[in-house]
Amino acid sequence: MAKKHLQVPAWLLAVGMSVTLVGGGLIGYYAHGLRDSAVGVSSANLPAGFDKVLSTYATIENNYYKSTSSKKLANGAIKGMVNSLGDQFSTYLTNDSKSSLDSTLSASFGGIGATVQQGDNKLTIEGVMANTPAKKAGMKTADVLIAVNGKNVAKDDVNTAVEKIRGKIGTTVKVTVKRDGKTMTFSMKRAKITTDTVEGSMSKTNKTIGIITMDTFSDPTSKQFESTVKKLRKQGAKSFVLDLRGNPGGELTQALAIASMCLKNGQTIVKVQDRTGAVQTYKAGKKYDKGFKVTEPMAILIDGNSASASEILSAALNENNKTPLVGEQSFGKGTVQNVASMSSSAELKLTVAKWLTPNGTWINKKGLTPTIKVKYPDYMNITAFSVTSMKLGDESGDVKSLQQLLKALGNNPQTENGYYGPSTQAAVKAFQSAHGLTADGAANTATLQALVAELSTKYANDDPQLNAAVKALTK
Repeated sequence: MAKKHLQVPAWLLAVGMSVTLVGGGLIGYYAHGLRDSAVGVSSANLPAGFDKVLSTYATIENNYYKSTSSKKLANGAIKGMVNSLGDQFSTYLTNDSKSSLDSTLSASFGGIGATVQQGDNKLTIEGVMANTPAKKAGMKTADVLIAVNGKNVAKDDVNTAVEKIRGKIGTTVKVTVKRDGKTMTFSMKRAKITTDTVEGSMSKTNKTIGIITMDTFSDPTSKQFESTVKKLRKQGAKSFVLDLRGNPGGELTQALAIASMCLKNGQTIVKVQDRTGAVQTYKAGKKYDKGFKVTEPMAILIDGNSASASEILSAALNENNKTPLVGEQSFGKGTVQNVASMSSSAELKLTVAKWLTPNGTWINKKGLTPTIKVKYPDYMNITAFSVTSMKLGDESGDVKSLQQLLKALGNNPQTENGYYGPSTQAAVKAFQSAHGLTADGAANTATLQALVAELSTKYANDDPQLNAAVKALTK
């Protein structure tokens, strides 16, 4: 999801989502690539059972009551093979106008600023980039993509869905998602989306600590990390908090570069083990960091949506430098994908290996355990609104969310029963009076937006996980 420290639950319905990664959890192109797809297989020497595939194709082609497309049948067979692996990160991608992962990771385009992954027969929001419509909207990881401009995309491959979401900058796109059993449609204007993934600022409570926020690992991330460190050093930073909360990963090369910057030459960053058990060890060195080093003390923030490349970097620094990990258990994605072009209009994203921490631990489906465990405040888990207004007499889950939000902001409605009664009306009216809004006790769009903005400010000013990381560096 978008980082919770910059995001409130998606009551900010300005909405946004652009797709910058075409597959969830990718940690980069595997160094060895894929073996030749033609090796050992020919029409005269098919593996056992594949004669049935050809026989089924011929039967359909010659007997189905409607005309068929051999391309469509072939794609369906290939997708079936990939789906049979039961691996949500292995996907066969087809698109009329194919775009590779490299270009989508580095391009600028008209979109709405989120990453989408394909797996378990659905499209879901994987992460949200900084300074985009999606970030401002509060879109969440795990939102299930249902429709774009009213047209169902649930059965589309991720590239096809991406193309429908993208468009000319300034034009409007409507995206429908399902979250917590509720269907929501967001209308937004597409904006120029770039891969700026790193932000830096000085701690508000300790002017010797720099805060570095990293949203994903894409082509320019390591360079942006280096420039951000240099900028914060000039501002007086003597140590750093690296915020990887909500970071779903990205390119392995970027994780290697950043980890190498923070380690001594020769220290192990990660180990990659292929199907034969052979292990390739990646070690810090000038090959990756170009001679730039970060020797200052560091703490890393993680949560349940810190995955793959985020976990590689976190584990490398924790196991080599004893860098404290602060927050919640990470996602636990310990596999490596590679992307191979299968034709001019198709590509295969396939899991080819697993990665191990420097100590040889496989964290798949387990995640990294934080050194310092700090949970998000309960109010960060309030269910998002699916409506834009509420009034006296309404009864719904949205009213319950409103009541919980009011309570978190000190306007206690005295109940969280989901019924918009007199006490809830009075709490809304008190909030409206305090914020210069029409104090009629009805929760209209302006009131809901003001509530969300207030909660965002509250969390920004008192982020318990960030506070714990700063405290760890202050000792």
